[in-house]
Amino acid sequence: FLRMFSAEQAVQFFEANEKSRPLTIRTNSLKARRASLMQALNARKVQVDPVGPWTKVGLKVYDAQVPVGATPEYLGGHYMIQSASSFVPVMALAPQQDETILDMAAAPGGKTTYIGQLMKNTGTLFANDLRKERCKALVANCHRLGLTNVVTTCMDGKKLMGVMPKLDRVLLDAPCSGSGIIARDPSVKVKRGAKDFEENSRLQKELLAVAIDMVDAGSKTGGYIVYSTCSVSVEENEAVIDHALRTRPVELVSFSSSVNFGVEGLTKYREKRFHPSLALTRRYYPHVHNMDGFFVAKLKKISNKNPERARKDRSKMADHIQVWGEEHWTPEMMESVVDFPEPGAEEAAGMDAAGKAKASGKPMNKRDRKKIKRQQILTTRAASTTTVGAAAIAAGACAAAEAGGKRKEPPTASEGAAAPKKGKGKKAKAGGEALAEAKATSSKKRRRAA
Repeated sequence: FLRMFSAEQAVQFFEANEKSRPLTIRTNSLKARRASLMQALNARKVQVDPVGPWTKVGLKVYDAQVPVGATPEYLGGHYMIQSASSFVPVMALAPQQDETILDMAAAPGGKTTYIGQLMKNTGTLFANDLRKERCKALVANCHRLGLTNVVTTCMDGKKLMGVMPKLDRVLLDAPCSGSGIIARDPSVKVKRGAKDFEENSRLQKELLAVAIDMVDAGSKTGGYIVYSTCSVSVEENEAVIDHALRTRPVELVSFSSSVNFGVEGLTKYREKRFHPSLALTRRYYPHVHNMDGFFVAKLKKISNKNPERARKDRSKMADHIQVWGEEHWTPEMMESVVDFPEPGAEEAAGMDAAGKAKASGKPMNKRDRKKIKRQQILTTRAASTTTVGAAAIAAGACAAAEAGGKRKEPPTASEGAAAPKKGKGKKAKAGGEALAEAKATSSKKRRRAA
């Protein structure tokens, strides 16, 4: 995190993870309206307020005299206890009625039931999860909230390709390290490390590849995949999306029409360089948005045919970085004397190297080409200045000689520089006489005309 944030932002991030945030619930629009639910909960001495203008179903619970998960409204399926950041992936997916949609990692059912209520119990919604014990909570929540279009499966997400039909949309809330929900699960601070980020990244790349393959690019209303994690690590987020862009026929699309806030995804991180379109992804931080850390990306499938080979990763990564460790601190190195070049010697050496590279025909870098171009400009400028100066001196000397009538050949440079001074008075006198003669001629013409 110290590599991802500045020192000030890192401190704010750590402090935000130590603070508890208000509990949030989502109104089930299939059974209730948010205004009526607020009145019912206020009557039970549960203080609630809307989460914000960006959602029409979210409520924040500030104070409750009764357990929020045991009220008659909860048992009747009028609302679901769900974090505010979990609303964003479903809003980005924007499910439509009569579509075929899959939630690949569905348990315990918060996002699945939100998709179902947006579909208004039409179409088909597949809800899959790997663990059988978690599927029990998924099925129970679907029944409690009144969803009738859900088909629950308990399978490995990597093996769904031959089982599912062609889908219009897929939501993949991938398994992750949970580095964005430390406030809810403090054990993440001691259970997870950099090694877990890399292991999760490999699994997430495989799941996302399967999710893309199951989507029908020719869908009239869909063809979209939403990838999300509750992590803020780059390895689990931008690196996974960048890999998908290189190996599958997909492109990133904006979902700002559904969710108009969030921090842009990273296009570069330390030595890593990602596709520029990753700026369309969104990050959500605890210290910025007062919600769990989350990452959301929306992909559009443009073809059902996968590329024969992946696009080459041209980022240097960490191969060019040399770490100078203590193993290099040998006695010979420590006792050696370092010679520093004199001022101006580096530029001359650079020019010599550039000239040699040009003569040998080897490719030069941008710096060498700039040096050669500048040297050519300076040489041309100096030559033109010298030529113009010599020509001016010679012309002045010739004019002085003609005026004085003493010399017919152009003098030397030293003599020519002083020659114009001797003929200066004569030239001025000749100019005055010519001016007087012109005035007299013009006055005669006026008299004749009168």
